[in-house]
Amino acid sequence: MHIGFARGRDWLPAVPRGLPSRTARLVEDLQARYPSVRYGFVPERRQSGWSDLALIARGLADLAHNADPRYTGAGVLRRRTKKRILGRLEQDDGIEPVARALALRAGSRLARRTDAALSARMLRTAAALEAAVPPDAGIDRFLERLEPDVVVATGTFRHLSSEVDVLKSARRLGIPTAVFVTSWDNLTNKGALKFVPDRVLVWNEAQAREAVELHHVPAERVRLTGAHAFDEWFDRRPTRSRRALLAEVGLDPGEPYVVYLCSSRNVARSGEVDFVRAWIGAVRASGDERLRRIGILVRPHPNAAVPWEGVDLADSGAVVWPRAGAHPVAEQARADFFDTLAHAAAVVGINTTAMIEAAILGKSVLTVLVPRFAQESTLHFHHLLEENGGFLHVAGDLAEHARQLASVLDEDEAGAGRRRAFVASFVRPAGLDRPAAPIGAAAIEELASARVEHRASAAALLLRGVLSVEAAVGSARRARRRRAAEA
Repeated sequence: MHIGFARGRDWLPAVPRGLPSRTARLVEDLQARYPSVRYGFVPERRQSGWSDLALIARGLADLAHNADPRYTGAGVLRRRTKKRILGRLEQDDGIEPVARALALRAGSRLARRTDAALSARMLRTAAALEAAVPPDAGIDRFLERLEPDVVVATGTFRHLSSEVDVLKSARRLGIPTAVFVTSWDNLTNKGALKFVPDRVLVWNEAQAREAVELHHVPAERVRLTGAHAFDEWFDRRPTRSRRALLAEVGLDPGEPYVVYLCSSRNVARSGEVDFVRAWIGAVRASGDERLRRIGILVRPHPNAAVPWEGVDLADSGAVVWPRAGAHPVAEQARADFFDTLAHAAAVVGINTTAMIEAAILGKSVLTVLVPRFAQESTLHFHHLLEENGGFLHVAGDLAEHARQLASVLDEDEAGAGRRRAFVASFVRPAGLDRPAAPIGAAAIEELASARVEHRASAAALLLRGVLSVEAAVGSARRARRRRAAEA
C-alpha cells in the first residue's frame, strides 16, 4: 500500500495504477477483510518538462544518499541504485538532452565513490531543485475532491518515488503529511526521503536516529510508534497442531524441524538455491545425530519463489513449502506462515524480516555470513547483531553454523534473553503489552490538527522562475514527440 488518506474514521488507501496482479489481490483482500476501507487510484504527474526535472531531482537525491560514507561497504545497494536511476535517465530520451546529460554526469560522479562533502552538497542541490518543481495540478484536484484530513505515505524512500508529488500537493493545500516507516530496512536500504513531511513515524530509537542522521528530518517531527506490522504476532495462536502441519507438508512428526526462511530477489539472484543445498548437506554431515534426522522446511520468499519451481532437494527429510511462495496477508496464508514458525525448533535465514517475526515467537534464529549475499554490507542487518543489542546467532561458515544449530536445540537461555530485549527495544519500545497500531493511529489523529506552513520559500519561487524556461523547452519537446508518434 503506497498512500493513505484519513478523513474522520474512514481510511482511503490510494494506489498507483498498473499494480502487479499479486499486489492487486492483496489490496482486494484488504478491502474484503475491512468493509469500511475503500481504495482508489492516485493520478500520476503529467509528463512535461517539470516531470523531467522532478525525475532528475529525485534520482540525484537517491544517488547522493547512497554516496554517504556510511554506505562505503554497501556495494550491492549502490550498484542497484546506480542501475535503476542512471538506467532510467539513459533510456528516457524524452528528457531534454542538455538536462539529461548534466544529470547523467552528476549521477555518474555520485555513483563512483562515497564522499561526505559531495553527498551533502548534492543532497542540498537535489532538495533545492525538488522545492522548485511545482505541485501537479491534476494531483491537486484529486486531493481537493477527497478533502482528506491527513495524507500518509509509506513508499517515499523508494528510488524515484512518485509519492513525493502527492505529498507536495497536500502541503500546497495545507493538509498535514506523514511518512510511515513500514519495514526495518526502509530508512537504510533504499533511497533518500526526498520530501520532509510534518511527521515521520518510526518504530524505535534506532530508526529515529536514522531518520535524523541519514534523511535530515528535524528530530521534533519524528514519532516512535513501534512496529505495527507485527502486532498480531503477539496474540496470535497456531491454527493447527504440530502433527497436523507436518502431515500436511510431508515431514516426519516424530522429529523436530528447522525452518529455512528464504530472502528477497537480491539474495535469491545470488544463488540461494545452491546455498540451501550446501546448507542441508552441512546439517546432515553434522556429528550431532539430531541434525542428521531433523526435518527441514524451506520457505520461499513471496517475491522470489520462481527459482524454487521444480527444485528437488534430494533429501527425504527436507521439503519446499509453500512451493510457489505466499504473501502472509490473506487469512490462510497468514495462518500457514505463523504455524510454520510457531512449531519450529529453530529458524535459519540470510537477511529477511521474517527473522524478526521468529524472534517475537521466541525462536532461536541463526545465520551464516556468506560473502556473495553481503549481509553485513546492509545497514539494517546490523540491528540483529548481538553487539548492537540483537539476537542473531552468527556463524562464519557452515561447520560453525551446524555446531550452533545443534546447541540451540538444547535450552537457549542466553539467546532467549537477547530476543526478549531486542523485541522490547526494536519492536515495541512503548511496552511489550502495548500494540503499535493504536500508537500510530493516535499520532496520525494528532497530526490532523497540526498547522501546516504551505507557502513555497522565496528561494524556491526564484529558482522555479529560472527553471520555467527549461521546463517549457522540455514540455515542447515531449509534445512534439507525442505528435510525431501519433502521425
